[in-house]
Amino acid sequence: MFTPSQTGNTFVPPSSPSPNLQTFLAYCDALNHWDYDKVMAVFDETLEHRILPKSLGRPVLNKAQYSAYFAGVMPLFKRLHITLHEVVEAKDVITVHATSTGESATGVPYLNESMLILHFAPPKDGGDGLPKICFVKEYMDSATVLKFFTEERAKAAKAAAQAGTTA
Repeated sequence: MFTPSQTGNTFVPPSSPSPNLQTFLAYCDALNHWDYDKVMAVFDETLEHRILPKSLGRPVLNKAQYSAYFAGVMPLFKRLHITLHEVVEAKDVITVHATSTGESATGVPYLNESMLILHFAPPKDGGDGLPKICFVKEYMDSATVLKFFTEERAKAAKAAAQAGTTA
């Protein structure tokens, strides 16, 4: 039984996680190691990724679009670490409460609290035998994320412009 006042605020994976949880934990490990190829490997070709709330104005991304988006985000960070607070699994859906901490390429601390709802597709023949993530709803701390990415992208653009004028 989950008792918030008596339970730690960090998720401890079971000793024998389900295949879906194994995929999700591989995703977290890839993020913690900031490994683009391993992050993308957990996603099914049918991926639909939503960054929410809708007020952020983010489009729904397919796998190719998410791949390009994530490749553009990677240079903005020196490091990122995901802490899982709670994971709830039901059939082929996992819901997660997590915190992301890190440091931008310019040395600014990053902290984002999020809720994720992930759906899984069955494993394909010839793969690693694990399900793939096919649908993501990622709810973020919109005020924090909007401020952080606006400022960091502006710094990156300024640095690129200065590098272009001094070269």
